Amino acid sequence: MDVVLFALRILIVVALYVFLGILLWALLREQASAGSADVPASCLVALADEDASSRPNGRRYAIRSAAWIGRDPNCLVHADDEFASARHAQVLWRAEDQAWWIEDNLSRNGTFVNDQRVVRAMLRDGDVIRVGRARFRFEADGSQPSA
Repeated sequence: MDVVLFALRILIVVALYVFLGILLWALLREQASAGSADVPASCLVALADEDASSRPNGRRYAIRSAAWIGRDPNCLVHADDEFASARHAQVLWRAEDQAWWIEDNLSRNGTFVNDQRVVRAMLRDGDVIRVGRARFRFEADGSQPSA
């Protein structure tokens, strides 16, 4: 009789852990799908050299939630410039503000938005970001610019 009760207790504990695991999995899956649905499309367009004020060089980087800008090849937005840090700055969506932000990552040469040095700044469509000597235009909706 004691063996049967012990086996039932073990079975109840296992069933409880399975139930909690399924519940946690469902909640995490729902949260991940809800979070990504709220983020609007955006992109960074690499600009040509300093002389061409806003002429794109053709490279577009789609941003869906957060993106690092820097020399590190693992950064989503690669800035091939010796004045850029490995992980120079991050562009991220802040749900509480319903806006895109850029944050400098304690870089030596700073991060600039529209030629103003920033530590953290809200981004608007058309803002020009400079990391080292690399320049990017922020496009809030991810669409092609209307020239």
